[in-house]
Amino acid sequence: MAVSRLPDGRVPVVLSAHDENLIATDAHAVLGYLDRTPCEVAQVAAQLTATRRVRRHRAVLRAADRAELKDGLRALVDGREHPLIARSSRRERARSAFVFPGQGGQWPAMGADAYNHLPAYRAEADRIDVVLQRGGMPSALPFLTTPADTATVSQQELHSAQFVHAVALAAVWRSVGLVPDLTVGHSLGEVAAAYVAGVITLRDAVAVLAARARAIAATAGRHGVAVLGVDPADVDGLIAATPGWLELSAVNASRSVAVAGESSAIAAIAAAVAGRGQFARELAMSFPAHTSAMDGQRDALMRALAGAAFTESPVQFVGSATGSVVSTGTDFAAYWYANLRNTIRFDRAAQAVIAHGAGSFLEMSAHPALLFAIEDALEQAPGTDAVLVGSGRRDEPVTEQLSTGIVAAAVADPAYRWADLLTGAPQPLRGFPGAPMRADHLWATAAPLEPVAQLTVTTESWQPRPDTRPGDATATVAVLDLDVSSPQARTLRATLTEHPGAILTEPSDADILVVVAPTWPGLDPVAVLADRIDSGLLSYADQIGPRCRTVWLLTTAAETVTAHDPPAEPAQAALAAMHHSIGFEHADQAFHHLDLPDADSAANPAVAEAILSGSGEIALRDEPARWYRRALGEDISAARPWELTDALIDHVVITGGSGAIGLSYARYLAAHGAARITLLSRHGLEAAAVAELSAHGSHIDAPPCDITDTAQLAAAADACAGTGATLVIHAAGSASFAPRAEVTGAALADMTAAKVTGLDRFVRTWPIRRGAPMLLCSSVIGVWGGKGTAGYAAANRLLDVTAARLRADGHHCVSVRWGLWEGAGVIDAAETARVERAGLKPMDPERAVEASLADYPRDPLILRADRERLRILFGADTGTRGELAAPSTSDGSRMAAPAAVRSQLAVVLDVDATSLDLDATLFDLGVDSLLALDLRKRLKKLTGQTVPLATLLGGITGTDLIAAIEESELLA
Repeated sequence: MAVSRLPDGRVPVVLSAHDENLIATDAHAVLGYLDRTPCEVAQVAAQLTATRRVRRHRAVLRAADRAELKDGLRALVDGREHPLIARSSRRERARSAFVFPGQGGQWPAMGADAYNHLPAYRAEADRIDVVLQRGGMPSALPFLTTPADTATVSQQELHSAQFVHAVALAAVWRSVGLVPDLTVGHSLGEVAAAYVAGVITLRDAVAVLAARARAIAATAGRHGVAVLGVDPADVDGLIAATPGWLELSAVNASRSVAVAGESSAIAAIAAAVAGRGQFARELAMSFPAHTSAMDGQRDALMRALAGAAFTESPVQFVGSATGSVVSTGTDFAAYWYANLRNTIRFDRAAQAVIAHGAGSFLEMSAHPALLFAIEDALEQAPGTDAVLVGSGRRDEPVTEQLSTGIVAAAVADPAYRWADLLTGAPQPLRGFPGAPMRADHLWATAAPLEPVAQLTVTTESWQPRPDTRPGDATATVAVLDLDVSSPQARTLRATLTEHPGAILTEPSDADILVVVAPTWPGLDPVAVLADRIDSGLLSYADQIGPRCRTVWLLTTAAETVTAHDPPAEPAQAALAAMHHSIGFEHADQAFHHLDLPDADSAANPAVAEAILSGSGEIALRDEPARWYRRALGEDISAARPWELTDALIDHVVITGGSGAIGLSYARYLAAHGAARITLLSRHGLEAAAVAELSAHGSHIDAPPCDITDTAQLAAAADACAGTGATLVIHAAGSASFAPRAEVTGAALADMTAAKVTGLDRFVRTWPIRRGAPMLLCSSVIGVWGGKGTAGYAAANRLLDVTAARLRADGHHCVSVRWGLWEGAGVIDAAETARVERAGLKPMDPERAVEASLADYPRDPLILRADRERLRILFGADTGTRGELAAPSTSDGSRMAAPAAVRSQLAVVLDVDATSLDLDATLFDLGVDSLLALDLRKRLKKLTGQTVPLATLLGGITGTDLIAAIEESELLA
């Protein structure tokens, strides 16, 4: 039985759909199933996780038992809010930031609940505490786990406790698969932020804590700190009007500052601000950090931290001492002195985190202290749809708060692996309802393909681009004919001669080298390419002169650009793929590709203009002539997942059946009820693997069969009693990698033997039922190339062309261009590491297989990649985060401002709405920074108006808030 890993023990039940309205339909179907079937919540959760793809619109219900599950499902059916339900429709995973507050909000025993009920917290707290004590710091556990008199607690104890609590909470988040891309800290919280980011060691973190605590303890006097909800521009005036010594200590947000100074002055300024109806709170701090009072501690602190350094880490650490990312070259001791002495600019740090792509903010504290400041910074970055969650809340169970936050953060991530929150073996549920789909067909208005967990699914497309414009620049151009005397090369030279900006010359003197690809109509593309590679086909790269900065490959019909184009010429397409890869070996030159529909098109003057001023992958098509540019990652087509019915998986035939990819398909399809699976490979399949697959009830055939051998294919087909394949997975192939100068014809022939030649013989020999889908396993390398991958890129591009030709012949065929697979073994560990550094990450095999089984209108690219680097590889933005349109009431109307304000204030304050005095300030009613965040989101949902956070925290009354919303509606 599956068991939940959420801290509160509730089980996450995930419902998702491509249409938001279908969530209610799905919930209704699951309710009906529960009424008919005596099953447990964990079984339902495991069934949904194991059998369904996570789609764009997601709702996650936490349930401890059937009663909670049914109650939540009814809320989804009715479209009601529910405390155990989190929803999101975010398309892309946003970068995640862990946020670490400083001192001021701590209290004795604040970690007791976590220490007693969260194993991950306890284990990390125990581990860190041992290192702290070895470094001369006191144990953090007494303060964290037992009540104490705060007057007797030393700065060292507070530093230890705050650090351990934050780091241990981070360990809990990490334990459920939510990890940071960035960390940001406030004052003392920067130490935990730096350590969790991995830019400082634990030993150095302890040294910083000790040096910092000693410096504070050495500062004499009675001091305090207060947080004020005022504009930073007003602080100087407030300080001047207050008797005693005060200084600005921190700027947290546009309407939130901290001042430090003498205790009496702190009490006076806090009372003055509160008297104006604005937020003011004295913190549990008795020292004037971040003021000139710390100047005398500089030398001692610098000496204590001499010799330490920041280290490199994939997680970026953003510090409030500088308001920017802290680089490895930053002076270690000087930074931590600035952390203690300088005015905190958390407002700038928050803006920096947002600028670096963060869209999920997880605060590591016992009670949220900084989320309001993050929200304030987000107001300065419109269009950012962010998730802000805390790790706890004072006087509430930490298991409840953490579980709520974990699910809220996870549901916002379309790539989150919900299976990671369940442990134990799932028990399949028979007759469980399938995922609901739209009843109407959307042929004319295809929606983008829903993201698959941890995967990007996109297509290669050609988009119209503006016509080339004549330029004023001139360049020397050399035309290199790979076919010695082709008509196309002669025509191009004539066209360039007539262009005023082109001066024809030899390759050694050229600014631009144009390589004209040979044409071999009617010849076997593999044979002719292999022969010409060995005779120097790719040696054109050796003729790049010292002045050359641009290398063009000119092909004819190498690409399928428009719907009217026939399948690409295979040899031309393969040469273009090799050209992409060769370009990676020449950092000083830009390698471009221009494809023409026919040889006569080289006479078009626009071709010369494109060579002189164009770039990238472009093609000329249509009458009149029109230019197209290749686009990747922009055109994501709708695709309906295949229903794995008996008709589809009655007899699955998998080539390359003993390889990692072939076996992944076999395992997946066997688990989903395939009646018969035939795996073809040269050496057959080991008995243990056959037994593993047979355990699901599938009949498994695994004969030794070289698919390049027609006789062996025919014999294997006869052994299967002639039953035609209902689904073909072509995963056969091999790979080898070498720099351009070492690419051989034999290597290309070997890589295409099974992949291309074997496929052709399989299709001609094996009985395939009419309409049976054929899925060919290709590689993204065939699309964009890579250093040392010229031959492999060509082999996969040839497979893509084969897929197009099979479709033209009436076969239901798609070529899936894969990214890296976990454990596929196609490339060695060193090459895998290099590719990962370039941005591609290994895919989970089960997720990859599931993603491929869909009705794609064009050959898809399925991969897992770092989003920032993916943007570079694709040459376009892979997705933007926009602010989602605010929903309103259940019928789509906007709620009137008076009703919205009164009702939502009552909800966030948990009081009777009729008891609210709307002439009182929100602060007086009890709205703190955390409740202000909640209120703000609720009001936006119901009224469509975004109220600035500073307004909610700036002394506004309920009546004034209603007026502000109504005025905004009129202005809109």
